[in-house]
Amino acid sequence: MMNILRADRDQVFEYGPFSIRRQRPGEAFGPLAIIDQMSLQVDASIPQQTRQNCEIFNYVWRGSLLHTRENGEQQALNARRVMSISAGEGLRYAESAPFVATEMLQAYIQPTELGGEPQVNSFTRDAESAVNSWTLLAGPAESDAPLRLRQAVYVYDLKLQRGVKVVTPQRAGFSTWISVLDGIVRIENERLQQGDSVSDAAPLPAISGERDALLVAFLVKDGINRSP
Repeated sequence: MMNILRADRDQVFEYGPFSIRRQRPGEAFGPLAIIDQMSLQVDASIPQQTRQNCEIFNYVWRGSLLHTRENGEQQALNARRVMSISAGEGLRYAESAPFVATEMLQAYIQPTELGGEPQVNSFTRDAESAVNSWTLLAGPAESDAPLRLRQAVYVYDLKLQRGVKVVTPQRAGFSTWISVLDGIVRIENERLQQGDSVSDAAPLPAISGERDALLVAFLVKDGINRSP
């Protein structure tokens, strides 16, 4: 059964210069633990933090995010550069928006196994990104995704133009969660806008652009339990 989660003020947490809209997909999506849609004002800073035993998918769709690790190494993320973090036994880093206001999605995924050496990887897409076609950004080690996750989860994005209809990404034995980051879309008789999400264990119907829109889709293998 198709489930729709509407954007709600109760999902939003404000911390000075940045805000987080937090969604928890729930047990049906096993290792897909948290999806945050974040807004950072200029000079917003998330101080040094330690992450352990999680896969973190960072997707900036407006502005620029500066990722700074404890050793001083830095990487800037933007609409072309996407990052995945395998925190493993522990990784300490800070994030900030020193140059421009930033909008991003950050997803936390529990790995198949705990521990391991931390890894940070990024992928820079072509200047001319595909429009009206799903782009595979991240997936498990055996996939051909540019970013690898230590879990049976695939991540896609879609830039959808107004008036265009596209099928949703599908894989046998996988449930689908789609978040609307910008614009307005329709799926069957439902109208979805920024902050809304739609999910189903069965293949989702095609999506139409009511306005130009940006979406991110997570495909999660059925029957995976959360890590202890």
